[in-house]
Amino acid sequence: MTLEMRDAPKELSFLLSILRNRDQDQAILPQEAADMDWNLFMKLAVHHRVYPLVYLALKGSDTSLIPAYVMQSLQRHYHNNTIKMLHLSREMSRICDVFAEARIRSLWLKGPLLALHLYGDVAHRTSKDLDILVDAEDVEKAEQVLTQLGYEAEEEIVLGNWKKKSHHRSFEHREHFAQVEIHWRLNPHYSRSFSFEQLWQRRREVRLSSQTYFCLGNEDLLCYLTDHGARHGWFRLRWLADIVRLLPLLDNSRLNQHLERYGGEIYAGQAFILSSLLLSAKVPHDLEAATVGAKSYRLAEKALYYIQRIVQLNPVPEKSVARHYNRYLFSLMSGKQRIAYVFNKLLPSSRDALQLPLPKPLYFLYVPLRPFLWFWRRMKQPSV
Repeated sequence: MTLEMRDAPKELSFLLSILRNRDQDQAILPQEAADMDWNLFMKLAVHHRVYPLVYLALKGSDTSLIPAYVMQSLQRHYHNNTIKMLHLSREMSRICDVFAEARIRSLWLKGPLLALHLYGDVAHRTSKDLDILVDAEDVEKAEQVLTQLGYEAEEEIVLGNWKKKSHHRSFEHREHFAQVEIHWRLNPHYSRSFSFEQLWQRRREVRLSSQTYFCLGNEDLLCYLTDHGARHGWFRLRWLADIVRLLPLLDNSRLNQHLERYGGEIYAGQAFILSSLLLSAKVPHDLEAATVGAKSYRLAEKALYYIQRIVQLNPVPEKSVARHYNRYLFSLMSGKQRIAYVFNKLLPSSRDALQLPLPKPLYFLYVPLRPFLWFWRRMKQPSV
């Protein structure tokens, strides 16, 4: 299989060649670095959140081929990320302690623990926030704990259907601005999502600075990361770099059984195709045979649209790509998922209630008003 990168600038091709050289066993060829738009290269490295890996790779090469300001910028980004990851690690420790005291079971999804697990160093991966999965029954208790620690919810809850409308809530600390997301489902698409109890039974234990954390087992982690990457069109290469490093840690037989039981083969196949053809990942034959098919390949081709461009799809897609992205998102889903997705979109949300406050006895009016309020918000979204 091949993927046509027709619209890819050479700066992106150079970035991919650096990421492919994971062991830094090959020198950067002079012709690869020639006539480069280094401002665009830096913009791509930052957008794809892979600048720690780029800095580490270029630092060990002949830097005479790279302008000094580029290396200085990469070094500055790398050091800033190291400080941020250490800050997140400290917050992670604090939250873990308080959750344990409140008897809240938690599974840490990404953040510093994922960086340590896949890269061996928290500074080698970027993270915007801390993602924590808790049992749906413990969400309110977890929110109370975060409030006591100085966190505030980014969105106010007005209507009582918020657990159905979403799969997580975002919080930010009032003073040091650390961000935390509390999840009660792994994904929003109402697929055959695992119960918290199932995930807890398959959890993986991690020790960091004499403290114990619990994370998803490797097979659950692969399903979570491929589902997350697929939903976001893999618009950041960081997510594919994660897949490359997770592959050698998997029990292939167990993963095949896992996918057969719970689904997700198409997302895994898409991730394997992209990581193999773009980053030279070594996908075991039995995993490839079980996951790589025509639909996975079509989805991989569609994801190139976002990988080759600097776009933002989260939390909402830019207007310039919104129509394309909505078609792509529907192509990911099964028939049942599409019905559930449309039904969920028609349900009123707290954003509707905040946009047009009504007395509680009139909350039922948000159901017919929902399409108009949603369209109003979309029209007010700035174009990019």
